[in-house]
Amino acid sequence: MTPCSRIYVSDSLLWDGTAYLLKFLLRSFVQTYDFILSPMLDIFEQHFEIFCERSALLFVYCAFSCEMSDKSSFVQLYKFLEKMLNMFAEGQQSDANGNLYLRLFTNELITDRFLVIQFETLEPYNSNAVLMATLQYLETLQCHLASTEAFPIRFVEQILLVVLNGSATKAVCSKAAQLYITLSNRQYNKQEIVVHIIETFLKTQHNSRRCASYDQAISLLRNYLKVLMEHFAALQRFGYYINVMYSNNVRHELVLFTAHSIYAVFELYTSQYNSNALARQEVQMLLSHWPRLLKRNAQRSVARAVLLGVYCIVDFRTLAEDNIELLKTLETFCLDMFLTDESLNGAEFASLFTNICKSIEATGSTELLVMAAQTLQDQCAAISVQLISMEGDEGHSESENPLQSYAQCVRRLCALLKENKLRGHQVCDMYDMLASQLLNSGKRNECLELYGYECLALMLALLYGEQDEVEHFELHGDKVLQIAKQLRDVCVKNLRKNFMNFSQNKPWICCILLLQVGLHHCLPLDAAIYDLLINKISDQTLAQEARGNMLFCVQIQEMHFLFRQLHSICPIPLPSNRIWKSLLQFQMIVKMPDLISPELGELIPILIKRHFVSYACCLPIINLHICNESTSRKRVNLALDAHFQLVEQHASVKEAWLLRLYVFNASLEMLVKNLSARRSANKEVRHRNQLVTLQHLISLVSTLRLSNSHFMNIGRLLYSLKSIAVGDQNKEELDKFLIQISAHKYRCEDADGDTDSELRPLPDGPLTKWEAEVFSPLVVQS
Repeated sequence: MTPCSRIYVSDSLLWDGTAYLLKFLLRSFVQTYDFILSPMLDIFEQHFEIFCERSALLFVYCAFSCEMSDKSSFVQLYKFLEKMLNMFAEGQQSDANGNLYLRLFTNELITDRFLVIQFETLEPYNSNAVLMATLQYLETLQCHLASTEAFPIRFVEQILLVVLNGSATKAVCSKAAQLYITLSNRQYNKQEIVVHIIETFLKTQHNSRRCASYDQAISLLRNYLKVLMEHFAALQRFGYYINVMYSNNVRHELVLFTAHSIYAVFELYTSQYNSNALARQEVQMLLSHWPRLLKRNAQRSVARAVLLGVYCIVDFRTLAEDNIELLKTLETFCLDMFLTDESLNGAEFASLFTNICKSIEATGSTELLVMAAQTLQDQCAAISVQLISMEGDEGHSESENPLQSYAQCVRRLCALLKENKLRGHQVCDMYDMLASQLLNSGKRNECLELYGYECLALMLALLYGEQDEVEHFELHGDKVLQIAKQLRDVCVKNLRKNFMNFSQNKPWICCILLLQVGLHHCLPLDAAIYDLLINKISDQTLAQEARGNMLFCVQIQEMHFLFRQLHSICPIPLPSNRIWKSLLQFQMIVKMPDLISPELGELIPILIKRHFVSYACCLPIINLHICNESTSRKRVNLALDAHFQLVEQHASVKEAWLLRLYVFNASLEMLVKNLSARRSANKEVRHRNQLVTLQHLISLVSTLRLSNSHFMNIGRLLYSLKSIAVGDQNKEELDKFLIQISAHKYRCEDADGDTDSELRPLPDGPLTKWEAEVFSPLVVQS
């Protein structure tokens, strides 16, 4: 061994010994961390000539390596490193060999072992203080590097993921976005960065819980892009997104998420259209490219659906003031697509024509709708002649089959009828052929069945509603009513076959509803049909099936809209009170998004205003059904509160007061009946808590000032309940309730004559005739 090598070995051994000593000391370092860290860092700073090259950074590395539950000390370490970097950069100090301390420092700090530390402190579970300190340190470090190649793409991506960290503050997200763009700009071009930003979202968020629904996913994507756009102008320009959509060598998933990004940014710019010149410029730029984008992605059905969604969020009136010619160009393109494109699914098709109508309303191009209606009338007449001449002839391929062409024509007519763009005299010559194909023909066509029933119902309702304007209506009157009855019977028969497929059931349900709404004067609604409709609409699998399925969402909304119309115009009492089945799901769906509760939230005010007695009878039944051991108390309270909030908003003060007491009493009466019927039940049932409902009853009357007669009636019901309650759980639940109701009785007695009491007495005034049906016993008691 040469002297040189011996010296090298000796230095190496000395270094290893120092390292070993440091590691040994660090074993007990965790317990004295706060006392040792600051003095050691001060020593390293003051005597950097001695410790800079290896000891200081070894200490820092070991300090980072300590497993600490509180990582606030990491902030101090990062600030120390920042301070040393800036000091060496400013002073340009060097060692005895002329090596700059800054270079020695940075060479060590970009090694894998240090980058791993930063990677870990960028994880989402770290505090905002640690995240910010890490980002600020990395920002300082990269300023002193000639090249950022030491930061691999996965490391840069980890910085980007901080923007998607749901618990990070706005300041942290903004700093992460700024640092990501700074590092990326030093290694990649703008187009590559745009692609990487979209790919990162696709890779990390595609199946995350934060993207449980489309609205949640778009909101997350929009906020993500918005933060990055502040530091990266390329993201503000649709041109970079369009380049991805036009590229031939891009995988389908990236194209799809680029389409989502276009939608998210367009939605953002639409909200800023009046206040932001760039937003106006980019909105018009995208819409000018929009037809070509759709054609380019015609074979990518999902991406095209997202791009079609862009047209749905255009502010037509505002855009018409700026660039009416652009809107008219889009109207012509969209109307041509509506009349010729047979690849659009139901949701796309319906929304497309709805938005064409909105655009025409803004531009005044009504001649386009007249032309579309005339075109469809002519097509329908020509195809009808073919169908008549080819009756019994089966020798046609699907593409040549006039029935398929007729079905597509009916589909388009249905869209026009739903938007009220046809008049009674225009359908006089069309409804008979459609009735013949649906009710008498032995041939089946899926498209015709999907749209034909609703289309025919709309035609019949239109003819009946505009009979005064239709020339020679007397020639159609009896036939219209006859076809309407036959059509309803067919739909009822089909629904009773219990098809589980909602897409099959929906046309029949909507057809019946359309007939009952449009011909309610001459087509009475009987209890059997009403109950059938309620059973289908109350199907609890609908909420699950609609989640994530845009077509189902549209169909459910349409069905509920017609169901509300039925209750808003029906001039006679409902055939039964079984609508409680439909209301059971109101605010009771746990898994989000809840698509049913908003629809029921619009139905309940209609019931309060037009069918209060039925709604009042429903509430105790709903209360009894939703209050059980398997449902959380919080969820039940949420549902009941939501019901009574709507009651307070849409009923009179007296009705709201009496309804609370009515539901309270009726619920107790039902509990007595239920327990009486179950007294002979087996032991397993008797050991269950059958009085869970009592947990939620006191809240119904806790704000009411009840009279002695009210409490006497309550006492009678509770006495009956106590006499039949079996099992420890039932008795315990009843005892708790007795304590609660007794306390409320004392509160009411104390409040008697106290005008400042929070308890509300029964408002004065007589009951109306229909109110007396339900509430008169309660008023007599008071």
